[in-house]
Amino acid sequence: MIEKMFKNPTLLTKNDVEITFSPLKNFKHSRNLGAVAIHHKEMIEVSKNYPIFFVKDAGGFSPVALLGIDTDKNLFVNKSGEWVKGKYIPTLIRLYPFVFTKTDKENENSVSIAYDKDFDGLNNGGERFLKDDSSLTEFGDRVMKFAEDVFTSLNQTKQMLAILNDLELFSQVDITLGKDTDNQYKINGLFQINTEKLNKLSDENLLKITKSGILHLIYNHLDSATNFDNLVSRV
Repeated sequence: MIEKMFKNPTLLTKNDVEITFSPLKNFKHSRNLGAVAIHHKEMIEVSKNYPIFFVKDAGGFSPVALLGIDTDKNLFVNKSGEWVKGKYIPTLIRLYPFVFTKTDKENENSVSIAYDKDFDGLNNGGERFLKDDSSLTEFGDRVMKFAEDVFTSLNQTKQMLAILNDLELFSQVDITLGKDTDNQYKINGLFQINTEKLNKLSDENLLKITKSGILHLIYNHLDSATNFDNLVSRV
């Protein structure tokens, strides 16, 4: 999904001591992103602006914020790369031009940093990521901590959703927007929480998801459905 943001992803190595990164000036890199993965720490803010649904891959379920009705168009970024004022910007989009990557298959928590070599702020003033001795600069340390926090939060979210999957609370849904047949938009391949099954949970299972901190995640998802008007009005 976020691969659409990176034209030329390149692993940052200890030899890249001369590379500099300027501050992110706009969000043009996300214009082709119709949805983006999010984590549990940001779901409250996301639910205020975007519909939240779930997608499934080999690793399980992940929540996504819908940014458009097409998979390759973000309706919240204009041609100049400006994000709609007052709308929350998901963390993976703000992390650009950086992205975490796993290089150690044995250590699930090991994170390395890659960057987009086509980033227009590369080697255009800005700050170095590494010192001459290949240790992190203050800027590099901030980015690494941010990336590690996002990586950990995404993994925690997957683990939380695995509990809901075990309880068989996910249902696939195909969404049709618009009453006029000629102007209808369809979104496929998404999952939502089955509220009928949720309401039939035993007291034991309900207590389990409450103590696991998952219940607020479910309500964020359900409440976010009111944001479909934000998408339709921007088409």
